[in-house]
Amino acid sequence: MVTELRVHGVSGASAGSMLDRPLLHQVAGDHEAGFWRPRPEYGNTTGPGGALLEAYRWGNLTAGAAARALWLLLSPFMLANVVIWLRPPAGPRAAVITRALCRVFGLSITGTFVLSIVGVSMDLVAWQCAGPGNPCAAGRSWLAFLTAGFFAPPGRRLAVLALVPVLAVALLWWLARTTWARYERYPLSERTDGDGLAAAGFWAGGALVGRLRSIHVAFGLGTVTAVLAAVLAAHDRARPGLLAVGGVALTLATGVLLAACLVAVCLPGMVSRDRPARWAEGAARGVRIAALVLLALTLGYALAGRGPWVTTGGLPGYGSAVTILFAAQIVLLAALGVVVVAGRGGRGAMLGGLAAPVLASIALGMAAAFTAGLSYRVADFLDRGDVPSSAGAAGSGGASPAAGAQPALEPPAAYEWTAFGAVLMLVAVAAVVLVARWRLRPRLRAQAGAVTDADFPGDRARDPARASAIDEAIADARLTEHLEPLLMWAYVPLAVAAVVVTGFALAGVGPVDLADSGTRAATVLSFLTNLGTYVIGLAALGLIVVGLLAYRYLGIRRIVGVLWDLGTFWPRLGHPLAPPCYAERVVPELVTRASRLAEADGVVLSGHSQGSVLVAAAVLQMPPRARAGVALVTYGSPLGRLYARLFPAYVNPAVLAAVADAVGGRWRNLWRDTDPIGGPVDGADNVRLRDPVAFDVQSGDTVPPRIHGHSGYQGHPAFAEAVTDLVRRLSA
Repeated sequence: MVTELRVHGVSGASAGSMLDRPLLHQVAGDHEAGFWRPRPEYGNTTGPGGALLEAYRWGNLTAGAAARALWLLLSPFMLANVVIWLRPPAGPRAAVITRALCRVFGLSITGTFVLSIVGVSMDLVAWQCAGPGNPCAAGRSWLAFLTAGFFAPPGRRLAVLALVPVLAVALLWWLARTTWARYERYPLSERTDGDGLAAAGFWAGGALVGRLRSIHVAFGLGTVTAVLAAVLAAHDRARPGLLAVGGVALTLATGVLLAACLVAVCLPGMVSRDRPARWAEGAARGVRIAALVLLALTLGYALAGRGPWVTTGGLPGYGSAVTILFAAQIVLLAALGVVVVAGRGGRGAMLGGLAAPVLASIALGMAAAFTAGLSYRVADFLDRGDVPSSAGAAGSGGASPAAGAQPALEPPAAYEWTAFGAVLMLVAVAAVVLVARWRLRPRLRAQAGAVTDADFPGDRARDPARASAIDEAIADARLTEHLEPLLMWAYVPLAVAAVVVTGFALAGVGPVDLADSGTRAATVLSFLTNLGTYVIGLAALGLIVVGLLAYRYLGIRRIVGVLWDLGTFWPRLGHPLAPPCYAERVVPELVTRASRLAEADGVVLSGHSQGSVLVAAAVLQMPPRARAGVALVTYGSPLGRLYARLFPAYVNPAVLAAVADAVGGRWRNLWRDTDPIGGPVDGADNVRLRDPVAFDVQSGDTVPPRIHGHSGYQGHPAFAEAVTDLVRRLSA
């Protein structure tokens, strides 16, 4: 008997809701991802066309455990990983360059993360707060060991607090390695022929992720070592001797290590998933070991005895490192945009093929905001609420204290621009929302009215309110096609502003420095900058609160799961420390189970929303002998409307045609005009469903049929007809 295997979309639907049966039992899998069937002793176990019902529930991989909500704090890593998959189709050379730029950008985001922890522990606490004359350590017993005794000298203070970012890197390494064991160790038992999504090793990138993980860990540790060694070497340079030579040697060696990491993520032999060089594993491991050795040597060098040393201002070189890294990231994004445009593969792709640099910019903005927000909130706590950017310091090159005042903690000037940019971003987003509300929506409603009148001719005159509600649903759904201009209206001015402020930051000029001290303009700039520090601080705090609330509330946990379902579908080949890829487990499990059912009596793979993407990917990985027993029914599918435009190098008409060929044309796709996600799919037999099913109140009811939008496909008569037809074709 043919089996209908249903696969849910985002938000982690229960197996009972998928099968519309209350009593189920698990037939395969585990508590995180498993296959369920109705209990035969408690009722009907078949669905449309007499097919045996079975559900695959994978939602616990992303929405089940509340602890996974805390991955939200690593959103920049997730976005940086997705960037590498957004590239448009291009020739082999352009593809290699694009992937190299994306991996270097991902490495730079790791550097941003590490520098944020360095700024808090080594700059604000060890260098500024624990320095002589600064009152922020007064009355804080947990800082007393840094102000007197063995750890009082600056070098030793820095060595102790350098362990904080080192532990943060170790935590990232542990999380990435642990999640690999749970998500990415499910290889397919049989290998298929093909490329792209059909490539044999597409969902088996564990070895490559391991190599990249070693390089990112080495880069993170090297960043800590470089900051520590540079500060000490600059101090010892004025005192000729063994310490001066050692400091220069460690600084140069660490620079070579960081350069080696940048080169390594660009070498084809290192980053090849299917044909890595024989030296790749050893080289990646060697880079990580070298980083550990240099870190240990530098910590020992920092603990060496030195004479009296007064620390003033910010940690030497730290502000410059933050600014230079941000400037380098801007250059990377510009180069990525040039390569994409030169490749001329963006026709029909989202944002003309520029989705990769746009998303990379968003990842960079989030990383910078988190970094600045963390720095300012810690500084605010340590110096007991001093204003970060005072109008009285305008035009003086920074927030220097007045005569006789206690020195305030000084985050780098680049963070002031980040805070100022947060306010500009809010203004830009608000402007875009207003434009969409007052200019775009009326046009979309007019277009939606034509669809409503075609579906329900003559009914608008009888019930204008009902027709207007349907118009609203269709107009809301069509906003998806207009996200590009809306996004560009906000993105272009912000991108230009980012380039301009990078120049100011490189020159050491903050926002408040643009006006004369004490003027009204200085007051406004100071207010906006300080407001921005609280905005980005509240944003980071909000993510933490969401993570904590997810422990208690299933609804919030599912919202978090939606974000992760969309962001963690692709393997971690752009950023190995990103949240894990659930598809590296889901696709092999679907292939294994569906192949067995197909070779027995046949299987209809039934996928809703993101589930349609998973079943299509599974079909491409199935052995040829099993494909003859497979049919597809998809509904609310983003394959054509979103994936083919966002990821055109991996989901395109040729790939979708290959899916249709693999199942012998047995593919029915259902979609609605009121669905903001699903739409027609190339290669499938597309069936448009009228939504709602009727305009007026039906006999025996008191309210008109609801507008379903993206949900409720399985309850539509067309769904049963589609499955019944596919079951008949498989049985024949």
